[in-house]
Amino acid sequence: MLSFFARKVGNFVRDNIYKITEYYLYNFENIDNIIKDINDRIIDNINISGNAWLKAKRIDSNTLENQAIKLADNKKIYNLKKAKVVIKYYMEVFKKRNYKRYMFIKMKYFDKATPMDITKILKYDKKQQTDITETVVSFF
Repeated sequence: MLSFFARKVGNFVRDNIYKITEYYLYNFENIDNIIKDINDRIIDNINISGNAWLKAKRIDSNTLENQAIKLADNKKIYNLKKAKVVIKYYMEVFKKRNYKRYMFIKMKYFDKATPMDITKILKYDKKQQTDITETVVSFF
């Protein structure tokens, strides 16, 4: 029973990481905009009044200092920046070592080409595309 549960949890974690990785790949071109939106939402919550500053002495509030800390400590922004650097690095690796796979990644995730378009241009059938997708996502 315990091993069954461990397998289910392992599959859930693996599937979740797979989805997160694909999210970063599909949104690679928009990562800077996503970060800007998060920053703007945090900054829009700033309340810079004397009263807010006095309250901040007693409790946590939306002062400028707290917002700067929130921006610096935001885990989602950190993960997005990290994902962008990793994707950029490995895309260069793929470009040098396996140009056809680089083109597959570029077409599928950045250009959002259909599987039929990929088949026409790169000559990968549906099964090969699935296998390459799993390999690429696990690589990242």
